[in-house]
Amino acid sequence: MQSTSSEDTKFPPILNSDLIKKHQKTNLNNQVLITALGKNRKEERHLFHNCIEFVSIQDHILESVCRHENIKEDECQVCRFEKQLGLPHLPEMIFPFNKIAIYCNGNLVIEFNAFDALKEVNKEQLPDFKVGPSTVWQNARPETLSREFQKPFDWTYTSNYKGTLGKNIKIDKGNNVKINYEKLKRKDPIQFYSQIALYEDELADNGCAQMMIRIRIMPDTFFVLCRFYLRVDHVMVRILDTRLYGEKENNLYLIREWTKKEENYSKLNKECLNYILDPTELFNYLPLIESETTKIFYK
Repeated sequence: MQSTSSEDTKFPPILNSDLIKKHQKTNLNNQVLITALGKNRKEERHLFHNCIEFVSIQDHILESVCRHENIKEDECQVCRFEKQLGLPHLPEMIFPFNKIAIYCNGNLVIEFNAFDALKEVNKEQLPDFKVGPSTVWQNARPETLSREFQKPFDWTYTSNYKGTLGKNIKIDKGNNVKINYEKLKRKDPIQFYSQIALYEDELADNGCAQMMIRIRIMPDTFFVLCRFYLRVDHVMVRILDTRLYGEKENNLYLIREWTKKEENYSKLNKECLNYILDPTELFNYLPLIESETTKIFYK
């Protein structure tokens, strides 16, 4: 079945950060930006062999100010993220409505969204390394220091998020299974493709913390990548990947592979430093720290 789309499947860049940050700094222009970006909502669906449905939603950025008084809901998205997450400071850019979800016969199997991803950020401890940018980060955000209670937290927004499972979805250790990367290397026609961002922060101009998702569906296979990329300039780099893989021949489960790779700047060779701004290439050079493979059963 052909994929359906409300607009062209060619997506704009993941983050138009210059445009977004320019308007977010001024409250007067904030509502104008919200209205404009709200019109850019894209929802796409694709059915894989009449059983597994993929849904991709790309929507506007989280507002910088609360609109609680202007809406009928119990609380706006700003309130929800600030109160329920409990982080001393949110990332500069959050996409609260963006998500990629997988359904089987109408039942949610797994989805990826910004709120659940940020729930995995440590709210009580600083990052597991001590660097100068921690002080720089705080100095660049004086509004954070004005809070009544100052709490340390992971200002790199590192999240071990592996996706949100649907109700009653069963998982099992994947000791004897692995993603067939040889099949993924084939030049099979791509029937559906989507790329969205969940959140990003520039760490007070000391690097980048970003979580994004890509999905690619071919005639016989599908592949989903949820990637957290962290770069603390002159200190360290980290990539946390959650990869989902499924095949036409296997209607019982999909494979989820989670990996953690990181390295200190001092140990990066010149070739690796050349790709420091390119997570796709950088991933191939970083040492593997931890990995986990599981089966996620469709039903």
